[in-house]
Amino acid sequence: MRSSPGTRRLLLTVGLSVVLVLTVLAAGAAAQNAPFSVERLVVGTDVDQREPAGVTDVFPAGTETVFCFLEARDITRPVEVQMVWYFDDEEVARVPLSLGAGPRWRTFASKKIGDRQGNWKVYLQDDADQVLGSVQFVVEP
Repeated sequence: MRSSPGTRRLLLTVGLSVVLVLTVLAAGAAAQNAPFSVERLVVGTDVDQREPAGVTDVFPAGTETVFCFLEARDITRPVEVQMVWYFDDEEVARVPLSLGAGPRWRTFASKKIGDRQGNWKVYLQDDADQVLGSVQFVVEP
């Protein structure tokens, strides 16, 4: 027995809705299991008095060092994270960082840029390599 086009459309809509709901629930469960929330993940030219300075996503040619700053909130337990630096989709550095339990934690990593102009990304990853956040920037030619 064949179903009508209207019935097939309805079944497809219901099926897609179920998939969407399950995806949202899975994302929510993952967020609930995360040991902290990312309040800020930014890049800049420095860190001064435990705050990022020169925050931007475009750096001029000749920039020597870029700093990636993390502010974490509601850290439920001590946790190890990594800032993984990519230049043009190639991993160039992996910096381990420790966060202590508490309401707020700030930390950073830096990377010497050298003469590498182009697209950069920094991924914040937990000890299971789950991406918790990311930031992108460009070093101009």
